[in-house]
Amino acid sequence: MFCSKCGKEAPENAVFCAGCGASLTGGQLAKKTKWSTAAGIVDIVLGGFSAVSIILVLMVAIIMVGGFPIYIVLGILAFAVMGLLAVVGGIFALRRKHWGIALAGAIVLVPASSLLGIAAVVLTVMAKDEFE
Repeated sequence: MFCSKCGKEAPENAVFCAGCGASLTGGQLAKKTKWSTAAGIVDIVLGGFSAVSIILVLMVAIIMVGGFPIYIVLGILAFAVMGLLAVVGGIFALRRKHWGIALAGAIVLVPASSLLGIAAVVLTVMAKDEFE
């Protein structure tokens, strides 16, 4: 980012120019709330829990029952991948980058954990203004 007054380069998160002292935010401070942090934590915790628990359930069931048809195994593994996607979305939410990826990570939580997945989606939508 460059200062519109003197043209000097400034870091992306700077509020004032180091060269001339001019405001770099157009008179408004960047709005930061805790919504994206809460959404990221919910995504990471629920996504990690669902991915690990689904894989463990699949392993125990295969050992106890002796096997499943491949379409059931693939369906269960799809839920594990969705949990991993939620973790990735949570990381993006914590970093406040790429709102779409953070939202997608929250959305994939809805089938795995309905109410908390919906809460993650709502938190991510409320945090849209915080993202770059």
